[in-house]
Amino acid sequence: MATLALPTGSLHESTLSLFGAAGLTVRRSSSRALRAVIDFDGIDEVVFGKAREIPGFVADGTFDLGLAGTDWIEESGAKIEVVHEIAYSKTTTGTGWRVVLAVPFDHPATTPADLPAGVRVASEYPAISRRYFEEELGLDVRVVHSLGSTEAKVPGLADAVLEVVETGASLRHNNLRELATVRHCGVQLIAGERAWADPAVRAVAEQIATLLRAARAAQENVLLTVVIPVERWQAVRGGLAGRWWLLDGGQDVVAQVTCTRESVAETVIRLTEAGALQVVETPMSKLVVA
Repeated sequence: MATLALPTGSLHESTLSLFGAAGLTVRRSSSRALRAVIDFDGIDEVVFGKAREIPGFVADGTFDLGLAGTDWIEESGAKIEVVHEIAYSKTTTGTGWRVVLAVPFDHPATTPADLPAGVRVASEYPAISRRYFEEELGLDVRVVHSLGSTEAKVPGLADAVLEVVETGASLRHNNLRELATVRHCGVQLIAGERAWADPAVRAVAEQIATLLRAARAAQENVLLTVVIPVERWQAVRGGLAGRWWLLDGGQDVVAQVTCTRESVAETVIRLTEAGALQVVETPMSKLVVA
């Protein structure tokens, strides 16, 4: 049996939704309860914590497994094992988020290299900031550690910010513009080194990763069922991208194929123009891809 730490804050609701879709429903006594149980025999305790704290708690063995953003994993320097990376965030299901360098709209810089030595940069990520400026850019800056409302630090306390964005709306509302993307970030299922060395815990971690991966794949894809006259089968078959399988092959051929949501319209047009009599789109709850 293993313990699992899940994030509060911006990732909280999207994480609970994904776990529910994966068949790993998290149950707690109230919406404010910080301890819960999960519908999975391999997990005996679920605890909620701040995303920035989870990597350290997993690394020191307080919890066996956890979900945390790659930004806080890097910032903490925690020694962990990455079991699986999952592409979702607070507002999106297909992508993660970014850490960006931003300056006021009227700032003369067009690239990070244009910033002068000693520039003040406010950020919740002092370690990432120093690594980015010193090791990657070779630029001497003054990092102002921010504990929130980072955009408000400009212009009084800082000249620029190194901040998280999903849509960029908060930066624009605060008269800031992106200068560069510093990190692309996502959510990772992580394990402590001691926990990962335990075959039982490792098996649980891999099982959870499989279920989460299947839930995400189902959110990104649909199932198409296609009815084709037998004489048109070979022509339609060429429009079935990826894996497909036959359900029947009499007077009419019935086939199924998975299709990304983004390509549904194009695929349906291609199949009907090739001779398909009927195309039915069906949502999925899980899609396991070996």
